[in-house]
Amino acid sequence: MRARLAGLALLAVLLIAGLSLPARVLVPFLDLPDGLGQVQGTVWSGSARWRQPGQQPLDVRWGWQSGREWRWQALDGATDLQGRWRPGRGLDLPAVRGWLALDRLDLSDWLIVARPVGILELDLDEVELSPGQVPQAMGRAVWRQAGLVGAIQESLGDIELLIAPGTDALVLDIRSLQSAPIQVRGRIDVGAQRYQVDLWLRADRERPDLQRALRDLGEVQPDGQVRLRLSGRSGL
Repeated sequence: MRARLAGLALLAVLLIAGLSLPARVLVPFLDLPDGLGQVQGTVWSGSARWRQPGQQPLDVRWGWQSGREWRWQALDGATDLQGRWRPGRGLDLPAVRGWLALDRLDLSDWLIVARPVGILELDLDEVELSPGQVPQAMGRAVWRQAGLVGAIQESLGDIELLIAPGTDALVLDIRSLQSAPIQVRGRIDVGAQRYQVDLWLRADRERPDLQRALRDLGEVQPDGQVRLRLSGRSGL
């Protein structure tokens, strides 16, 4: 009987220790994004700061939900994302909802002569990012108040991205949702090692200035559209 009581007491002590263990103790053993610091609280409920180079730090909060899932939220003045997270190899997010400013995404390799601006709304399920693996996700994103600033300065209206797994890449089908001086359609394929961009841009027929500016971005087609094709390492 004493041995059984001693075992139960030890189990209780271990459980209490686990529930109150500071989160910063476990950070080195978890596969978390680079730049995560100022960790406070416990594994079950806490907060941290996520620093991206050249960006305002994000406040990240989390709390245990059930089983192997945690709730999380990342926010600052230009970002408010939330969802669920499962620990494991890579980044396993059963859900991602919310919005973020476009300047938090590094798109300089895609649009060299212009900087994209606006807000990206996300409504995604089962986002999985693992080293050397094809990224997985399903859902929809909308680029609100889309625009370009730089050599080309123009509004693009709202642009929809439908996201779904393909045969050997994550496929993003893209299209303009409303009339705008520049219409966009095409797709982006993101594989384990490389990405492929194939976009078609059409400037308003009454805007010869935009037609001339778009010619610097890609291949001019017989009907006046400009085809933008890019490829590179996906960095996953």
